[in-house]
Amino acid sequence: AKFYFFERIVQLFYAQVFTEPKETYSKATKLSITFASGYLAGIICAIVSHPADSLVSLSNKPAYDGKGYGEIAKDFGYGKLFTKGLGTRIFMIGTLTALQWWIYDSWKVANGISS
Repeated sequence: AKFYFFERIVQLFYAQVFTEPKETYSKATKLSITFASGYLAGIICAIVSHPADSLVSLSNKPAYDGKGYGEIAKDFGYGKLFTKGLGTRIFMIGTLTALQWWIYDSWKVANGISS
C-alpha cells in the first residue's frame, strides 16, 4: 500500500498543485514533493494498519492471554482499537516513510538519476 499511495500522491501533486512540467522545478522542490508525498502515504498506511497492529500488541498482554482476536477487539472496544495511539503512530510512520522516500530520491538526484 505504501508504494501505491506514494506514487498516486506524487501524481496528484504534479497534476493538481505543481502543474508546470516536472523538469521546470528545482531539485529542492522535487525533493519537497517527495517528502510530502511520503508523509501522506505514511499517514494512510498508519491508519490502515493500526487496528491490526493494535490487536497483535494486545494479544501479547497477559490480560488477553489465550483469547482470540475477535474477543480481544470486543473486550478492548472497537473504537479504541482504531483510535488509541493513532496520533503517535501517524507521526512515527509518516515521518519514517517520508524520510525513506526522501533519502531514496536524494540518492537518485545525487547520482544523476531522474526522479
